[in-house]
Amino acid sequence: MQNRTLSLTAISLFASLTSIGAFIKIPLPVIPFTLQILFVFLAGCLLGSKKGMMSQLLYVGIGLIGIPVFASGGGPEYVLKPTFGYLIGFIIAAFVIGSIVEKMKEPKLKNFIFANVIGLMIVYILGITYVYISLNTWLDSPVSLKQVLMMGLVYSIGQDLLLAVFGGVLAVRLHSHFAKARENEKKVAA
Repeated sequence: MQNRTLSLTAISLFASLTSIGAFIKIPLPVIPFTLQILFVFLAGCLLGSKKGMMSQLLYVGIGLIGIPVFASGGGPEYVLKPTFGYLIGFIIAAFVIGSIVEKMKEPKLKNFIFANVIGLMIVYILGITYVYISLNTWLDSPVSLKQVLMMGLVYSIGQDLLLAVFGGVLAVRLHSHFAKARENEKKVAA
């Protein structure tokens, strides 16, 4: 029971940190730069695939029920915002990052950075695709793919790559503590 409580607490913590990251932002046209992605990286690296994904599902779920935890508010209508694809990307990226890290017995800095960059690619692919589709269909604001790439990639890729490295550095320092907690949880479950 104690380990289950610890897992739920860790999942909730990373959902909360992602929410806080949404409000640490630099306003840019259409897509603001936030620190959310740093906490997505850490959720995958430290919690693993399933719990990392659950933390981001919790974050997105809380926002969709109307609690204003997203960078521009919350509520079910948020699925119509052009940036919603990035939130979908957070869920999948946390899972993939966690899956990559779980396959390594003792991950090193380069492993965490690699996993984070793969996760970042997932977020960008889903986010940019969603921005393009939403602006050109239901938001009736026709834009070219080049314009969307400028808004959704060029303006923020440098900062996000730095966050991928910084997230890797933090993960190296914290991973052993979270790994011990996961091992204890497995022992209790067995």
